[in-house]
Amino acid sequence: MKVLLVPVEAQKKLAAQKKKQDSVTDEERTASLIRRIIRFAKLLRINKIPVHTSNERDAIAALAHIDINSRFEFYIALRANMIMSQKYRSAFDILFLQFWRTGVSIPKKYGGSNEEPEDKDSSVNKQSKSSEDEEGNPKKDSKKLSNQYNETDVPTYSLGESMKEKDFELITPYEMALFDDIFRNLKIKLREKLGRRFKPSNKGKIIDLRRSIRQSTQRGGEIMNILTKDRKPRQTKLVLIADVSGSMDVYSRFLIKFIYGMQKHLRDTETFAFGTKLMRISDILSNRTLENAMTILSQQVQFWSGGTDLGGCFAEFNRHYGGKLRKRNRILVILSDGWDKGDPDLLKKQMTLFKRGFRKIIWLNPNLKYDRYEPLCLGMSTAMPFIDHFLPCHNLKTLEQFIDLVKNI
Repeated sequence: MKVLLVPVEAQKKLAAQKKKQDSVTDEERTASLIRRIIRFAKLLRINKIPVHTSNERDAIAALAHIDINSRFEFYIALRANMIMSQKYRSAFDILFLQFWRTGVSIPKKYGGSNEEPEDKDSSVNKQSKSSEDEEGNPKKDSKKLSNQYNETDVPTYSLGESMKEKDFELITPYEMALFDDIFRNLKIKLREKLGRRFKPSNKGKIIDLRRSIRQSTQRGGEIMNILTKDRKPRQTKLVLIADVSGSMDVYSRFLIKFIYGMQKHLRDTETFAFGTKLMRISDILSNRTLENAMTILSQQVQFWSGGTDLGGCFAEFNRHYGGKLRKRNRILVILSDGWDKGDPDLLKKQMTLFKRGFRKIIWLNPNLKYDRYEPLCLGMSTAMPFIDHFLPCHNLKTLEQFIDLVKNI
């Protein structure tokens, strides 16, 4: 039998570390944990979650009333005292996991998948015991514990920027709630342009001679006040047609949620979903909550994740809705990857009608995220000559670019 001997220098080093760790008092452990809670509050503020000094004091005071060895109670103590509105909860959960490294999901009252059997005895107290890692002395003989509670570098981490550039295809389930909050609180305001018609205005620079003369008839024909008028604002209106076929399944759920946020702030926006058929979903997306809207869509859109018929669906739109919606004050936005096995001549005819009727045609294609992408598929190559703007739509950053484009049209 072979006996492995530990080098004398390594034995002395481990002994010195153990002696130093044993010499750490409870007061020092408490002070270290408080410092980490303050740094966590700073991380929340960096990511636009309002945390005041009073919230930090309440969270620290709450530690005296909980079982400090329970991850769940520690999480609840911080969450209850540091977030003032439930709309910040999703972002708080992600930052909590990033900073405290408690697993892939938030701690549960009776344990969960994030608590492996060998870590059942791990505690926040042990975490504070090894919190000397910020001074450069981690507990090296317990790699598992140090990995469990390493904290994130606060000055360099930004939740908003990392989420904006993350591909929708790579979004994890626990990040989905954060994106729902982003789409739910999305605020879009387009610049109003002046139209050709006029409206009465006290601050207008154009004399309204007709109203001024009409008012003078009440005073014997003498004009006492010179009334003015100004041009009426003409708001940009959108018509959105979203592809929910199988090839777009990964992105269509995010894009529909994005459209839900747009429709709340842009007046008279019309939204349609299509695959093998076309369906108007503007009324469904006007639901008070995003969750209810998505539930109703999943029940009523029977062709979700099916095939694609671009020409047939566009023909159905022009036949039933074209007379009302095909106007020069509207912008047509098509969200699709362009995969189609239908009749290219029919698609070309419908795109010609779109080009004549709408002011601009914007096509959002998630495949543009690939540098070598070329619109060679049948549907995309047929539609390309009629498109004014061809943009990607695979993450939040590209959707922001789309909004900026619409603002300037």
